[in-house]
Amino acid sequence: MSSFKEYAKRAKERMKSGFWEQAKQNIETEKQVAATLGLNTRKVGEEERRKLERQIYDYDGFCEEQEFYSKVEQMLESNELVSNPIMRLADQDYMSKLTPAERQSYISKIASKYREAVEKYHRLRS
Repeated sequence: MSSFKEYAKRAKERMKSGFWEQAKQNIETEKQVAATLGLNTRKVGEEERRKLERQIYDYDGFCEEQEFYSKVEQMLESNELVSNPIMRLADQDYMSKLTPAERQSYISKIASKYREAVEKYHRLRS
């Protein structure tokens, strides 16, 4: 099936399942929770919209990003002192198959993603 047909099929499924109504409700709920926690509701709303956009246009990347952010969030909220968060987040099996140059590139990408996740964490809680 062509990608255009796949996008159209997914869009039709979203329309039938009430996806958009649920998305609007989720954004409003997140804003209300943010307000009760003293967080910036505008930033939370924008972040939820970006997640929604990402979920629609890059579903696989969206799932990977959510999983990565969840791991970073758990590390930041735990009382444990993490001395090397990058290596904790890296896929050790995948890294063992890489050449030294590829390994360095992979670690740089993980470090960049980690930095972005930490900034997002602090941005949502400021």
